[in-house]
Amino acid sequence: MLEFIEHFVDEHRRSPLIREIQLECGIASYKSAVDRLNALERKGHIKRAPHKHRGIKLIRRRRSPEVVLARPPFESAGEPLA
Repeated sequence: MLEFIEHFVDEHRRSPLIREIQLECGIASYKSAVDRLNALERKGHIKRAPHKHRGIKLIRRRRSPEVVLARPPFESAGEPLA
């Protein structure tokens, strides 16, 4: 679940809805998703803002955000550039 939240935030620059977490993680009920989010908050991985639809803030990330680096331009074959 935490990995899904991290990926969602990286991709969309906002937190997912609890319903989105429930569906994407295959959790049977909304209440079960809320219980798991509460556990993640107790463990210090997330902070939840009460009464907010997208109120999940990542505190401790399990992985670093993906960084997309630009490719260096191709060099033509032949003589060295030095």
